[in-house]
Amino acid sequence: MQFTIQHFETFEKEKWNILVEKMSGQNHLYTWQNLNYQSAFRNIKNLSFCVKENNKVVALVALAINLSKKKKVFGFGNNLVPKPIFEVQVSSSLRRKIYKYIFENLKIIAKRENASLINFVSHPICFLNNKASLDSKNQFELVSQSLNYIVHNTLIHELSTYNKEQMLNMLSKYHRKNIKKIKTKSLKFLCINHKNKKNDIIKHFNNLKKYHFISAGKKTRPDKTWEIMKTQIYNNEADLFLLSHKGKPISYLYCGRYKNFTWGWSQVNLREYEKEFMPRHLLEWETLLYYKNNKIDFYEMGERYFPQKNFKPTLKEISISEFKEKYGANYYPKSEFKIKIDI
Repeated sequence: MQFTIQHFETFEKEKWNILVEKMSGQNHLYTWQNLNYQSAFRNIKNLSFCVKENNKVVALVALAINLSKKKKVFGFGNNLVPKPIFEVQVSSSLRRKIYKYIFENLKIIAKRENASLINFVSHPICFLNNKASLDSKNQFELVSQSLNYIVHNTLIHELSTYNKEQMLNMLSKYHRKNIKKIKTKSLKFLCINHKNKKNDIIKHFNNLKKYHFISAGKKTRPDKTWEIMKTQIYNNEADLFLLSHKGKPISYLYCGRYKNFTWGWSQVNLREYEKEFMPRHLLEWETLLYYKNNKIDFYEMGERYFPQKNFKPTLKEISISEFKEKYGANYYPKSEFKIKIDI
C-alpha cells in the first residue's frame, strides 16, 4: 500500500468537484468554490491536497496557513480547517491508515511552515452519494489526536420533515408575533439567482456589498471574496434574497447552497428601516419557506453559542445566536478539535 499526495492548485474546478462528489463527509466545505473563497482572505496560503492510494483518490484534506498571525497556525480566515473527507468505499481500517499518513505529512508541512497548531472542525451534515443527511458517524474521531475540543450547537432546520404549519408553531412567540406584524406592511420578498439577468444580479449584489459597508462603517472583507460570492450566484451555487419597501431594498440575505443543503451566509439591513420593519424576521422566514418549496432538505442558520470553560463568546455572538434560535431549528453538534503538531 502506497500513498501519495496531489495539491489542490493542480486541479481545475470541475475535476476537483468531481472528486468531492465521490467522497463522504462534510463535502459542502470541500467544494472548489468554497476553498477558493476561504483562501481569498488576506495572508491565507492554501495548502489543500488529495491523498491517493495506488493512484486512486481516497481522501481530500483542506489545509491552509494563516500568515497574519505572529505565531503561525494552520487555518483559513477563521483559523478553522474542515476535517478530511474520505472516498465512500474506504473501510475503517484504511481510514485509520490514511489519517496516519495525513498526520505524517502535517508534521512535514508544519516544520516547513513553522506552524504547530491546527483546529479541525467537524460538521453534523454528512454527504453520501451526493445527498445530505444528519449523521454523528465519525463526528468525534479526532478526539484521539486533540489537546482539547469544543462542541457548539449549530441550528439546522429539517425542511422536509415538517410542514409549514409545524414550522410556524416551532417559531418563538416573539418571532411569530413580529412576522405577522411585518407582513401587514406590504414588504416584497424576492429571490435573486442564476435565472435572473446578469445586470439584476450585479445591481443587487452591489447593494449587498454597499449595505455591509454602511452597517459596519468599514470594508468587511477583501474584494476578491465578494467577487467569488457573486460568481457563485451566476453558477447556481448561491442565492440572494431581499425585502423591499416601495421598491427600495431594505434587507438582504445571501445563502450558499450545495445539493439538498443550504446555509445562511451573510445578512444585512439598512439601519434606518430596522426599528419600523424588523426586516430580518420576515426575510429569513420567507427564505426558509422558499427552500422548503424548492425541495431543499436542510437549512443551517448558524451556531447557538453558550459560554464554556474553554470558550467565551462575545455578547454580540450570544445575541445573534439567541435571535437565530427563535426560529425553532433543532440543535446539532458542531465540534472543534485543537491539535498540536509536534515539529
